[in-house]
Amino acid sequence: MIFNESVIRSGENNKFLLKLFHSTVNSGQRVYREHHHTEFEISVFKSGKGIYTVGKKRYEFQSGDVFIFSSDEVHCITDISADEPMDLMNIHFEPRFIWSAGNDMFDVKYLKIFFERNENFENRLDRENPKTATIRDIFFDIESEFEKKQPEYELMIKVELLKLLVTAIRGYNYVKKGTTTFSVRQQSLHNLEKAMNFIDENLPENINLDSLAKKANMSRTYFCTIFKKLNGISPWDYITIKRIEKAVEMIKTTDITMLELALKCGFNNTANFNRAFRKVTGKVPGDYRVRS
Repeated sequence: MIFNESVIRSGENNKFLLKLFHSTVNSGQRVYREHHHTEFEISVFKSGKGIYTVGKKRYEFQSGDVFIFSSDEVHCITDISADEPMDLMNIHFEPRFIWSAGNDMFDVKYLKIFFERNENFENRLDRENPKTATIRDIFFDIESEFEKKQPEYELMIKVELLKLLVTAIRGYNYVKKGTTTFSVRQQSLHNLEKAMNFIDENLPENINLDSLAKKANMSRTYFCTIFKKLNGISPWDYITIKRIEKAVEMIKTTDITMLELALKCGFNNTANFNRAFRKVTGKVPGDYRVRS
């Protein structure tokens, strides 16, 4: 269950760039479900206890814990204690919310905690580190900005998110030392974002890498390289996840057949659609159909 969702959207195509929401789930054991999304995720447990499974690692969680996940990093809450209700506050944000062209202050270097992790990295931030409390406070400041919606609150949320990311980079020994941050010209960032907007607006169409690279004014090889370095996933994985996210919304809001739905979301048959759906969500399409 998700509630109190707050969103910042792109001015060009109204797609969400950042959203903050609370999740609550009933107590008990849950089947480990692989699900994938294109956004980075930072989460704070306001209450609850249980187990968070990330790939082959298991983390105990409790009130106050902070978790960080990169795009397409598989994670699932697999056990929730009945001791107290679980309230998980999440921030999901597209990497381009940070690196988007147009302002030199917002740069891919702030995403080191996602891209340049060392062997000490843990998805659950160190409970004993005082910076974890700082990050929780920033989280609550972001929530407050959404609630009050004062002038320029969206910019302030971006500033607060940058503060959170810098705190995570400085405050923990989680980032590789001596690495050079991938550098991209502003024009290349603009062209890449233009190609990504094209993807978002044309999910039902036949999209291919050559046409995307051409839109970005890049070679196919460079386009694929820069796309993955800035988003954490390949162009094809991004396209597939976005198509499945569109399918989930359509399943919940329409009664069209699965074949019609598959075609409207860019798949040429239900077999490919079902295979991609299970890979992205860990479920089958029928699990999302709202039944009266």
